[in-house]
Amino acid sequence: LVHSLAVTEKRGVFKSWTVLLAIFAFSLSLLGTFLVRSGVLTSVHAFASDPKRGFFVLVLLAITIGGSLTLYAFKAPNVKSESKFTLVSRESFLLINNVILSVAAVTVLLGTLYPLLVDAMGAGKISVGPPYFNTLFLPLMSLLALVLGSSVALKWRNTQGSTIVTSLWLPASISIAFGIIFPWLYHGELRLPTALGMTFSTWIALASIKDLRTKLSNQDNVWLRIRKLPLSYYGMLVAHTGFAIAIVGVTLVSVYTEERDIRMAPGEFQEFSGYRFEFKGVSKVTGPNYTADQAEIAISRNNQPVVTLFPQKRHYSVKSSMMTEAAIDPGLFRDLYVAMGEPLAGGAWAIRLHYKPFVRWLWLGGLTMALGGFLTVADRRYRRSSSKTVATELQHA
Repeated sequence: LVHSLAVTEKRGVFKSWTVLLAIFAFSLSLLGTFLVRSGVLTSVHAFASDPKRGFFVLVLLAITIGGSLTLYAFKAPNVKSESKFTLVSRESFLLINNVILSVAAVTVLLGTLYPLLVDAMGAGKISVGPPYFNTLFLPLMSLLALVLGSSVALKWRNTQGSTIVTSLWLPASISIAFGIIFPWLYHGELRLPTALGMTFSTWIALASIKDLRTKLSNQDNVWLRIRKLPLSYYGMLVAHTGFAIAIVGVTLVSVYTEERDIRMAPGEFQEFSGYRFEFKGVSKVTGPNYTADQAEIAISRNNQPVVTLFPQKRHYSVKSSMMTEAAIDPGLFRDLYVAMGEPLAGGAWAIRLHYKPFVRWLWLGGLTMALGGFLTVADRRYRRSSSKTVATELQHA
């Protein structure tokens, strides 16, 4: 939607796309509310079960989607583009971007709703898990990364192929080289998923830097030019950077995550992912509404203490339920998780260890993309044009 708004504002095209995507964006927010509020979806994200409230949201969803799409069907044929563009242009690549992101959204939507539809029709229960999403979603995001890095070098309406090659051959070469070298430096071996992910993320970052340098080149006063660039442009750079950060997080946490289920008794230790986990023992603790067995696990690296974690196995007296409270040592480049399982013979416990590299980059990338969106809509040009439109309408009235 943000991309379509940019094209509509600059070139007067994609008007129907913009309206349709706005309808879908709001409708999907209502759909998400219905799923987590009604109780039809059994998930850790479904934090309430209220059929009455769910029915209300469902009616609101039907009115919103039905009414808006009906209006769209009647009015869309009257909305026409004001300019034309060739196949090799920024408009074309942003259109491809729209298609890829829309297909990705439909992929997630289908994977979420299909099990519910099958269950509602009495055809049994099925589970759609990571294999489905990884098989369909990752190729789409890889294609999106290629298009995204290329689109910043394109001009509106028409672009010569030689211009693209001249602008992007160096970022492309550096990205491929870094993608190949990084797995060797990080883990001592070449892994294709890592090489591809790091190539795509570097490609996006370098293409954005190249575009910024192009805009600042041949300027007598660079700082003045930096201040004059619109806020929406910086929003684009921030959002693209966030996507690159998220790719790094997805790639490294998917390829290099390690976990291990082990038996540990007091005084024993385990070497894991370059860290030493020493099980000190278990003690009883009492919380506001629970009692718990709390383990003490000291973590060190190269004989230097890192942190001491205290995972718990909690018993809540109200519902007579047992809950596992994992202990986490967060970091910018890795997270360490320790969780308690069941007690074993001889005072030992089942312990689960997790090592997740760069997992924080997933959230950092998402937050950075969101920040880019906020910067874009905060551009004063949009507020000025909106104010002028209101003033013009009042004059005509």
